[in-house]
Amino acid sequence: MVKAGAFGIGTPACVTLPCYLIDEVAACRTGGSLQTGGANTECDSLETFSLQYDNVCCDKNFGKMNYAFVRFTMNFDGFVDQTNDATPIPMASLNVATSVKEMFKLYTINPWIVSQETTEANFQSKLLAILNKYLETATRDVLLSQSRSHPFYLERTVYQSLQLLRDWTVIHRSTIALRNAILPKIWSLALVALTRMTTFQPNYYQTNYYFINFAIIPYFRNSLKISGQLHTLTIDWSAYSYTDKGYVMVYSYAPEQFGIIKAYTDVFCIRPFLGSTVAYSPTENNYDNLFASLKFTYYWSDTTLTITDSQVKLFKISDDTQTIVDTGVVFTCVPASRTCTNTGTYSPSPVPSDGKGQNYFIAHVNYDASQGDKKRAQCILAYKTWTTVCA
Repeated sequence: MVKAGAFGIGTPACVTLPCYLIDEVAACRTGGSLQTGGANTECDSLETFSLQYDNVCCDKNFGKMNYAFVRFTMNFDGFVDQTNDATPIPMASLNVATSVKEMFKLYTINPWIVSQETTEANFQSKLLAILNKYLETATRDVLLSQSRSHPFYLERTVYQSLQLLRDWTVIHRSTIALRNAILPKIWSLALVALTRMTTFQPNYYQTNYYFINFAIIPYFRNSLKISGQLHTLTIDWSAYSYTDKGYVMVYSYAPEQFGIIKAYTDVFCIRPFLGSTVAYSPTENNYDNLFASLKFTYYWSDTTLTITDSQVKLFKISDDTQTIVDTGVVFTCVPASRTCTNTGTYSPSPVPSDGKGQNYFIAHVNYDASQGDKKRAQCILAYKTWTTVCA
């Protein structure tokens, strides 16, 4: 647990932590009791705190909590590889199909403990073991069909894994190999969670966890509104002439946790399914290939922000966050109402390369033009070089 504003790495050295990782608010206050010239040159203390998260500092002059870097409070009860009960069961031996009781034992396995590993190899293997346990056929089928299986436990494992991956990468400056090993499993589990939501609460289900959000909604409702930090995005498919019942399943995530700055919206993964009952496919290829004619309306609540049509672009991003292309969509913005809407309609690819869904975000046309605009954590998460600036 980080208590002040610096930590040691390898040979004797003291490195200032990125602001969001600091636990001692005095480290971020100018004129505080801790040494001047450390974190307080890069960070400010938050004006308000919450019991939902551990953050007490933010980047200099940002003035608020950044949703991309929320740190949910971790506990270290139990075990990372076995159940936490009177007679612990090794995770590999746990059969959740035996009874509901065994299913709930799965939820006692604690991913937060992975953060205490001392090597990247162990961190990767321990976190992957948990994700693979949720995704193995026998476990996944129970989590999808058992009436007492609540989507929250799947969602929780997703946000825990994202937080663990983000913070390990920032602290240890890991290579992209770690992300490439873990992130596909996280998105697969997110798809399992979305699929479960369609039977758990089929008329509508939506949850928000700051840096990752989930929603499912039937086709007949025609649109879905997704909230992010100081913005909302409405996805409207009312012009789509579907031939059967269906669902739009979406997860959205804050792009800064992957080093993307100057995005107006979160990244949103659209996963449409045609049919009255959503069936999970292990190959993740049961995508409604005809899903088309979409309208995107971006609304910003920050009254200090001014946006013009030419600045706004819709970008498509791959599951691994490494390939980003301009879709060519043109937007019309109305400053008086603080909204931008695409002209005409947009149709996703009928044959998506990412089976879990198609991922987009709306951003400034030059969102990635200047690496020097990135703060320490953003820079590291973009796998750039940080000294005193990002390059």
